Amino acid sequence: MKNSAKKAAVTVLVCVTAAGMMTGCGNKKLDGTKTAVTVNKQEIPLGVVSLAARMQQAQAEAMYKMYLGGGDDMSIWSTKMGDDSDETYGENAVTTTVESIEKMCLEKERASEYDVEITDDEQKALEEAAKNFIAANSEETIAELAVDEDMVKTFLELETYDVKMKEAIEATADIKLDEKEYQQMAFSYASVRVSGDNLTDDDIKTNKENIQKFFDKVKEDPTADFSTLGDEISTDMTATSGTCPTYEEGDDSAANGDAYPDDVRNALRKLEEGELNSEIIKTDSIWYVVRLDSKDDENATDSKKESLTSTKKDDFYNDTTDGWVKKADIKEESKLIKKIKITDNHSFTIQTPTPTPDPDATATPEAEDTADSTEADVTETPEATETPAADTTEEAEATETPAAEDAEKDSTDAAEDESADENAEAEATATPEAEK
Repeated sequence: MKNSAKKAAVTVLVCVTAAGMMTGCGNKKLDGTKTAVTVNKQEIPLGVVSLAARMQQAQAEAMYKMYLGGGDDMSIWSTKMGDDSDETYGENAVTTTVESIEKMCLEKERASEYDVEITDDEQKALEEAAKNFIAANSEETIAELAVDEDMVKTFLELETYDVKMKEAIEATADIKLDEKEYQQMAFSYASVRVSGDNLTDDDIKTNKENIQKFFDKVKEDPTADFSTLGDEISTDMTATSGTCPTYEEGDDSAANGDAYPDDVRNALRKLEEGELNSEIIKTDSIWYVVRLDSKDDENATDSKKESLTSTKKDDFYNDTTDGWVKKADIKEESKLIKKIKITDNHSFTIQTPTPTPDPDATATPEAEDTADSTEADVTETPEATETPAADTTEEAEATETPAAEDAEKDSTDAAEDESADENAEAEATATPEAEK
C-alpha cells in the first residue's frame, strides 16, 4: 500500500509539472492573493483556483485536438451547456474546479485517519516542482495565472493528497460481488440485415437466403467455425463471436445500449454449451444464427469483474467524499471566483518537458525490491531549463518545449550530462462535457 500510494503520488507530480508549462493571453489580471474558498478554516487563495482551472482548460483543449482533430481554438467554452441552462461550459469548468479543490482540502484534512502523509522527499519534490514551474513560465503567464511559488506548491500538494487518499479510501471499501453480476458467456453468431434505406428488395431477399443457407450448414456441422463458413457463403454476412452477460442479474445491456438485442441474449441463456439455437432469431432489422460456446468465458468474465469492482470502488470513494463536503463548513467568495473567465478567445497550451531521473536510481536494488525500484526511477520532478515565451494573441498557441537536462550518477560518482531538446506540443483535447 505504501509503495503503491507513493507511485501514484509521484505520477501526479510528473503529470502536473509536465502540464505546468503553458502560455496564455488575454485574461484580465487577477489578485491571486485574495482568499477565494475557505474549507473548515483552510483558506485557499484565488491563485490556486486560477491555476487549477487553467490546468483543466489546457488539458481539455489538448485532448480535443488529439482525439477530435480540433484546430487551435476549441470554440466551446462560451457555449451554453443546454437549452435550459444559462451556464456556459467555461463557467461550469470554473465551478467544478472549485468543487474539486474543496474536496481535496477535506482529503488533506482527514489524511491522518487513513495513515496518509506526504513524505519529506515528496515535500522537497513539490517545492522543486513549484520552483521549476515559476522559472519555466514567462512573467506574463505567471501574472495571468495570478500565482506565486507557494500557490503552485499548494496546488501540487492538494493534487498529491487527492491521489493518495483516493487509493486509501477505496482500500477500505467492502466490495462483495455475486458471480451472476459479472459472469460472461461466449457465443458465435452470424447476422444479416433485412431492412435499411441502402438495401434493395433483391438485397434483402439474398440476405435472407444466405442466412438460411448458413443455418442449414451449421445444423449439419454444429462445431463449424462461423467466421470461415460466413466467408464461404457471403461477404455481406457478419459471422464472428461475441460475449454478453450469462445471467439477467448482470445484464445492464438495455441501459447501456448493448450491441446484441434482447431476443439474442435471452435465447443464448436457454442454451447448453455447444448448442445451436433451434431457429433463426428474426428482429425487425437483423436476423441472427447463434450458438452458445461457453457459459463462462474466462477473459470476458475477469474483465467484467475488474470493471465492476473498479466502478463500485469509485462509487464508494465519491459517496465518502461527498459526505464530507455536505458536513463541511465551506465558504466561497463567488464574486471573486467569477473573475476567472474561461472563454473561446483565451487559451493556454500545455508543454511537456523531459523528466529528470533520480540520481539515486543507479543504486543496485535488492532482489525482492526489484518491482519497487521502478517507482524510484521517477521520483524526481521534471525540470525545465528554458522559459517558454507567452504570446499575446487571442488564439490558442504552441510554444517550444523547454530543454530538459538529465543528470545521472553512477557508483563511482562519475557524472555524465546529456541534454535533449524535445519539441512536443501537446495536441489535444476532448470537447468538455457537463460535469457530473
